[in-house]
Amino acid sequence: MVVNLDEDFNFLVRKISKSSGIVLTGYRDSYLRRRIDLRMKAVGADNYATYKGLLERNQNEIKEVINALTVNVTEFMRDKTPFLFFRKEILPEIMERKNKSRSNIVRFWSAACSYGEEPYSIGICSREVLPEDWSVSIYATDINEKCLKDASQGIYRKEQLKNLEPSIVRKYFEPFGEDFKVRNIPKLSIRFQKHDLTSEAPISKHFDTVFCRNVMIYFNENQKVKMLTDFYNSLSEGGYLVIGKSETLPAEIRELFTPVSVKEKIFKKV
Repeated sequence: MVVNLDEDFNFLVRKISKSSGIVLTGYRDSYLRRRIDLRMKAVGADNYATYKGLLERNQNEIKEVINALTVNVTEFMRDKTPFLFFRKEILPEIMERKNKSRSNIVRFWSAACSYGEEPYSIGICSREVLPEDWSVSIYATDINEKCLKDASQGIYRKEQLKNLEPSIVRKYFEPFGEDFKVRNIPKLSIRFQKHDLTSEAPISKHFDTVFCRNVMIYFNENQKVKMLTDFYNSLSEGGYLVIGKSETLPAEIRELFTPVSVKEKIFKKV
């Protein structure tokens, strides 16, 4: 008997996509295989056909494999230098531009926000730089509903705050048992919402900065172009795009953005 591994694998991808509503065809095949293989190992399934049977019998396993595919480990101010650049260079420029237009509202999008460390980091940087009476609105999106639910609680372990200065921790967090909870920060609004970057339109428009870091590495070239075009359309004139340090803009997209910091992978809408 010949076992068609690709057929079984493709069935798994279709099954997971249908059950989750997540369009997995935009993800790299190697990434999907690696994450599914790890989940199979965790449940003792030695091949795709066996795991396919488990998914058909156990609806809860669908949720588990979706989490395995979409969860990424992160922390506050991950790769600290882009946030330092954002705080020292980008926020003052945004503030200068807003003053000219007599606006005191700034809007950011944290795409693929995972457990929320990034949008809270953006909020903390903003509150440290912008005037107290300015409003900061952050859209924080992800395809993993469990991540979004946890992020909305704003509770984190001490080690997740390791990149923050003690004074920042005291100012923006309060003890919560052995953990820390984000304080209620005046004039800061963070909206957590489910969103699929591979298939859905931009969550909103007129953003001053879009953060999407360490996400493109999981997408194929067509989906990278789709996602970055969406970011371009969602940005205000002169808005900024921040991507991961290991990521690059596809050739089709480069004319839409001009580099602001090649080292920090920060670009400006043309």
